[in-house]
Amino acid sequence: MDRGLAALVLLGSAMAAAAPVVTGLRGEYRAGQVFLTWEEAPVPPGTTFSVYASRTPIADAAGLAAARRVCQWIEPGSAEDWTRDKGKYGKGREKDPKTGEVPPVPAPVGYVIREGAPRLDPASGLHVHTVAGDEVGDGFYAITTVAADAHEDTTVVPGANALVAAVAQQCEPIRPIWQGEGQGPAPGSGRDKALHLQLHAKGNRAACRYLVFGDASQAWREGIPFMFDVSVGADTVTLLPSDTMYVGRGFKRTPEPPSGEVCGIWTFWYGCSDRIPEPDRIDQGTPTNYSERRLLLELAWAREVLQTDPNRTYCSGSSMGGCGTMSFAFRHPEVFAAVSAHVPIVAYTPGDPAKGQKLGWHDNTGRLVPFCGPLALPCSDGMPLSERLDAAAFVRAHPDDLPFLFIANGRQDTSIPWHHNPDFYRAMQALRQGCLIAWNDGSHSEVDTKLPADVRQRQTAGLARFALNRSFPAFSNSSRNQDPGNGDNTSGDTVGFMNRGLNWADPVETADRYEVRILYDLEAADLPLTVDVTPRRCQAFRLAPGQTCAAANLDGAGREIQSLRLTADRFGLVTVPQFRVTQREGNRLVLSR
Repeated sequence: MDRGLAALVLLGSAMAAAAPVVTGLRGEYRAGQVFLTWEEAPVPPGTTFSVYASRTPIADAAGLAAARRVCQWIEPGSAEDWTRDKGKYGKGREKDPKTGEVPPVPAPVGYVIREGAPRLDPASGLHVHTVAGDEVGDGFYAITTVAADAHEDTTVVPGANALVAAVAQQCEPIRPIWQGEGQGPAPGSGRDKALHLQLHAKGNRAACRYLVFGDASQAWREGIPFMFDVSVGADTVTLLPSDTMYVGRGFKRTPEPPSGEVCGIWTFWYGCSDRIPEPDRIDQGTPTNYSERRLLLELAWAREVLQTDPNRTYCSGSSMGGCGTMSFAFRHPEVFAAVSAHVPIVAYTPGDPAKGQKLGWHDNTGRLVPFCGPLALPCSDGMPLSERLDAAAFVRAHPDDLPFLFIANGRQDTSIPWHHNPDFYRAMQALRQGCLIAWNDGSHSEVDTKLPADVRQRQTAGLARFALNRSFPAFSNSSRNQDPGNGDNTSGDTVGFMNRGLNWADPVETADRYEVRILYDLEAADLPLTVDVTPRRCQAFRLAPGQTCAAANLDGAGREIQSLRLTADRFGLVTVPQFRVTQREGNRLVLSR
């Protein structure tokens, strides 16, 4: 047997009787969190550490028994910033497609836990505990060592693996820690600017310059780090998060990376099972939206510290980023004014084996099952995970104002099943939500190149016209809409759109009158057309359920070409049915009490 391996085996067998593996434990408080650091001796594979907290000193085994375990499953070398090595997450250490070579393993580095301070020793230990409301005041901590067979060494040596001096704790908001050179964007540097959340597709994003050690609601255990970047432009602050969930240096995933050791996974911007450290028990756990909670923290930080305009927050993403746009941003109308989802998944199901992938009815549950467990499991919102991520079901349950949605899909996309999309499109139209929908016969990578220029432009620059404090007309049932079919990629129109070309000038409203000009940006030969128009996000012209108003359609010369009386539905909405657009320059819709 190798001498080093023999030494580790002997160390493991003598762990309970020997001096503690952890020495030099230190604790310091900053911004609602206690940062615990320590040195650790070599340990056998499978060894982990647990953290205990108490309001009184933990001086012996009795003190440990009276303390509360606040975290477990912490692995050796937890001070290493594994995000600096792209081979440790995402797709792993893949070969360079140009050279065929596997990238070299960089020298490990530790985290920066105090801005301006040197990085920690990557071979040392780190845990970050977020202070709860009932922990304000003095806190004492101890670290224990747990062998691979679950035997816990409860030896306590004050000054080695237990704090002698108390940490003065407060309950305050968590603050991201700058990891880059120099300084990050100055507080207030985004004042009154739009905030644009950009969700990346599946793959590696280079290590970011902001790091957050999450609390127990933001990962399967507290203290798991996550990262993001921020760029402050002339008009917009861009928030660039990383969808990387640390699950341990021994995590197994399918397919295995070509080389190297993967520590983290992508979560499709949702989260993972709360039992992920125990792979055999994932199907007994709860799929939990940890990643979404992280995004909410990052957005709140950008709004509060950089002082972005709270009414102009947007989200966009393609592929996995589009999936996150649908499952996260689209479901937060209190945050996002508009979102753009390119080739997203709108529901996760086993598909229809009788029809299969060739017709766009394939299984897409493999995106989530390895780290969430079966999609029939109740998730952290109490419903089956498959139901929680079903965008059409969400729309039908939320007739109130949702973010304006730009969405594009491909009928030949073998990565994103087509069959869910027609049902979702029809739900958006039936619930009269604001949207521009596009599809074509492209594959996953071809959809964008096959979109017409006007649609591509609306999906990007078009986001900026929306605000939570600004009304807009939602269009549905346009006579120029195409048919997406029944879910087979052989049914319906090969290329199609819903609400393409329809546009508007910003509404003018008072408590008694609402006026908006409905425009058409495409060929005049397409006119006249009809479309149902529903004012959304009204700021002054608000009707109670059952109230009535007059509606008039005025052409360019001011002639009234349509008039009718409308009654607000149980949500206070009125819809003008079959509003006629007769000229590209627009027809005026006027609502009055």
